[in-house]
Amino acid sequence: MSDFEYLTVLIAIILGLGITHILMSLGRILGATKSLNISVAHLIWTANIVTFLVIFWWWGINLREVREWVFLQYFFLLVVTSLWCLMAALLYPTTIPEGYDLKAHFAEKRKVFFSILIILAFADPLTSMMLGTEHLSDLGWGYLHWVLACLVGGILAIRYENERLQQAIAIYWGLSMIIAVLAWQYSVGN
Repeated sequence: MSDFEYLTVLIAIILGLGITHILMSLGRILGATKSLNISVAHLIWTANIVTFLVIFWWWGINLREVREWVFLQYFFLLVVTSLWCLMAALLYPTTIPEGYDLKAHFAEKRKVFFSILIILAFADPLTSMMLGTEHLSDLGWGYLHWVLACLVGGILAIRYENERLQQAIAIYWGLSMIIAVLAWQYSVGN
């Protein structure tokens, strides 16, 4: 087993926990006999975070290019991975009783959820820099745009509770994530 294979097992487990939590929560919602109040922004963020966790796992194959692992690099990578998993955990409670108000739950967790997003706007690029400047430059302009969407979107989402603005931020963030991935794939392919 290579260092890459060994070290990415824990990362894959953490990402899997985040995806599992969201999928199990969605299963409980779909199986609920009473209607659950949920916001559109909450559903968009659910789709965004699941998509991002899958993209993060898929992107992880690029870590095989890291020739020499230093504990600090790995530690920061685990911190960033754990923060994404925490965002997934904040979307839904571990149990969802019948008739639970998920809209109120998301509103209650909103500031913590978006504070983590703001932290990630700094932690993710820092981790990327620790993996090497060539790695960071490979991510390209789409990545920078996405990092700014994390920062500005997080600040706005904490500041304003307006549902339409929350939806717009969630949609914009999701689009910026997709654009970043497509731009990265294009730059790597050329």
